[in-house]
Amino acid sequence: MIGDYYRYIAENSRGDSLIEASEKAIEYYVQAETVARDMKPYHVTKLSLVLNLSVFYYEVKDDIQKAVALAKEALHNAKLQIESMNNEDAKDALSIVALLKENLNLWQDEIEEEENDLVALQL
Repeated sequence: MIGDYYRYIAENSRGDSLIEASEKAIEYYVQAETVARDMKPYHVTKLSLVLNLSVFYYEVKDDIQKAVALAKEALHNAKLQIESMNNEDAKDALSIVALLKENLNLWQDEIEEEENDLVALQL
């Protein structure tokens, strides 16, 4: 949550404040990833972390490729173990999985549009 706090600050900052908040966000997201490493891929906390981190890369770092890669990996890993989920885990995880899928679709559409624009410019 501390990483999210700094992400929110970064989303509304410019200049040195943006740089400082971005660095702090990354620092705390990395710490959270370390803690979440041993959690199951469909664990709500782990999925939420990836969701928020991918949004950070998209919104703050303007790195759509990294955001897409994080979302794809999380969805793939969760899908591999979905059979072992109990009903409570599934109920909690599915809403976050839906958000990850929604973001992934939007980001992939954006990448495709940018690629189409580049092709059009080259013609």
